[in-house]
Amino acid sequence: MELGIRDRNFVLVGGTTGMGYAAARQLAADGANVALLARDAERADVRAQRLSQEYGVRAVGIGVDAAAGGDGVEAAVGRAASELGPLRGLAVTAGPMNQQGPFVEHGDGSWDWYYQTILMATVRSCRAVIPHLQRNGGGTIVTTAAYSVRAPKVLIPPYNALKAAVLTMSKILAKTHGPDGIRVNVICPGLFDTEVNDHIRAVRAEQYGVPLQDAIYTHLSSNPDWNMRVALGRGGLPHEAGELVAFLLSDRAAYLTGAVVNIDGGTDF
Repeated sequence: MELGIRDRNFVLVGGTTGMGYAAARQLAADGANVALLARDAERADVRAQRLSQEYGVRAVGIGVDAAAGGDGVEAAVGRAASELGPLRGLAVTAGPMNQQGPFVEHGDGSWDWYYQTILMATVRSCRAVIPHLQRNGGGTIVTTAAYSVRAPKVLIPPYNALKAAVLTMSKILAKTHGPDGIRVNVICPGLFDTEVNDHIRAVRAEQYGVPLQDAIYTHLSSNPDWNMRVALGRGGLPHEAGELVAFLLSDRAAYLTGAVVNIDGGTDF
């Protein structure tokens, strides 16, 4: 199914790795132009060039830390509009984990880190792009929460809490900006096996005596602290989330806003 997004311009925050880059690839494959925003400017530029060469679209890589204060994200979004043209949508897929441990081990520094990296990165990105979408007659936004907003994990309380805040904020944006023709939806990924796990994959494979492709799922489903048993018996692949993000950004989802879409392979809560 073609998405009908040819020649439209989209911004992806966290668009150089994992689900974000997979979404960018899907958008580019359907003829859309993309701006990849990420901390690593060099990688953003390399991966944008790769999309341009592979799909014949315009793509730009822009280095910016959405978790930092100031007007960096606003400037980056402005540059994306300047280089690509009128913007039609935004996807925010950034939001990594950092410190893990029970509640009492998370001091103010841990909470502050998750607050900036998960919630404020999303806030800044949406705040920067909404005026562009308003001027352009509407558009779409996709934010990323997590399946664990409904089944919190005890080792990542700040992550769970701030992902829940992203979900609530996104519903508020959907209500606020529906009259502007702006749709806002939230995806809630479960266990996705992306390149962020590459550094530990071989260790886990040896630990459990399983093939590399099964290593991360085996660890997270066997470990009682995580208990992430999945009905489909595997972790998700980046392109599976990327296709969902691209669909939600397209007019194929024209009557969908304020939705919270689980994509977790049937994770056992």
